[in-house]
Amino acid sequence: MTFIDPTQQSPTPGLIAGYVILTLVSLACTIWAIQLGRQRTHYRLFFSVRVLFPIAILILALENATMAASGKLMEQTVKGMSVVEMHPLVRAIFVLQTFEVPILLIVMFEVTYLIHKRRSVNFCGMYFDEGRRLNNTQAMSCMLRNSIRSLATVLLIIGLIVNFDFVESDIPIDDLAGRAGWWTLFKGTGTFQQKLHLFLSLLPIAVLVIISFYLSILLWRYGTSSSMIVHSSICNP
Repeated sequence: MTFIDPTQQSPTPGLIAGYVILTLVSLACTIWAIQLGRQRTHYRLFFSVRVLFPIAILILALENATMAASGKLMEQTVKGMSVVEMHPLVRAIFVLQTFEVPILLIVMFEVTYLIHKRRSVNFCGMYFDEGRRLNNTQAMSCMLRNSIRSLATVLLIIGLIVNFDFVESDIPIDDLAGRAGWWTLFKGTGTFQQKLHLFLSLLPIAVLVIISFYLSILLWRYGTSSSMIVHSSICNP
């Protein structure tokens, strides 16, 4: 898999400028996340929020920087063939990119858990009193938090399998893994086994979107009915 298509033209100056801006914004967010992790006491207690979240944003910055430099990378050829996928920087990004979804999944869950715990609001079958878990929900808490971590590990393994092409087929759609979406998956010809590579490349993001959507609903409900400041509108700033 590659997010750089060596068969296409180099990115335009407008795209390069866009990638550079995204890189700078990601770096600024990384610094801001590090400061929040150091200054906020309740964040310092959570390794995923204090350490892993800034790492995920830094990986996004590196990915955007690689996309900005993709034109120069595609110019490197061996015997007339592009070797962009074998470039050490791109190979390193292939490894780092697989950590983005697992880290964001864990951070989203832990932040939602922390918010509900601090205000003693019920969360996914867990009950709190004065910011502490009740004894009869400790088993549920342990099972749920470890299941999220296990799911993140599975998604990390799937990302590595996809990025290093451990699952391949001989149909053209297989080459689109990393550069195509669900529409291409359902529209393309071939059996599911032949399109497995493309499916696996889309699966981690789909899982992250579904779980994040559910956690967002919980946060919206918290802000609507349980927050110390309840806004009158349906939007909770």
